[in-house]
Amino acid sequence: MSRISVILSSPRHLLGALLVALLAIGAVVGSGASFTSKSANPSNTFSAGNLAQSNSKDGAAVLTAANLVPGTSTNGTVTITNSGNVDGTFSLSKANLTDTPGANGGQLSGVLDLSIQDVSNPSSPVVVYSGKVGAMGAQSLGKFAAGEARTYRFTVTFPDGGTPASATTGDNAYRGSAVSVGYQWDAVS
Repeated sequence: MSRISVILSSPRHLLGALLVALLAIGAVVGSGASFTSKSANPSNTFSAGNLAQSNSKDGAAVLTAANLVPGTSTNGTVTITNSGNVDGTFSLSKANLTDTPGANGGQLSGVLDLSIQDVSNPSSPVVVYSGKVGAMGAQSLGKFAAGEARTYRFTVTFPDGGTPASATTGDNAYRGSAVSVGYQWDAVS
């Protein structure tokens, strides 16, 4: 076995050797140490919303009237509900309008007045449409919050044009005529 001997000749050499030894020990100990940290956001989930609607008269007419004569009107109501879980913008439009002229050729869609009002707040109804049955285009109903319901009143009036000049003119042009129209409620989110 061999021995290594170091002979130090002065305290200064002793201090230098001690400093080198400490630095070597520090390098060995310091090289194995490190700081660590972790953070996590587990189980992020996503689901799609559902936009749906319910119609209190789904598959049925809002109003019907037989044997209308000039000066009379009829009305009906329907409640539309956003039954989904997201907000939606709703609209109303007419669909499948069919005029059946009577013997004198009058088409009721051009003479019958239609008024549609949002009567959800009865003390201040809001006019959605006012005009002839056949002239109605798509009407914006605005945004419905999830679960919101609104009630609409439809009123159809056969205006009185006064005494006709003949048996085939004026209001007599519409004798025996009929009109059928559907209403479609659409929603987008």
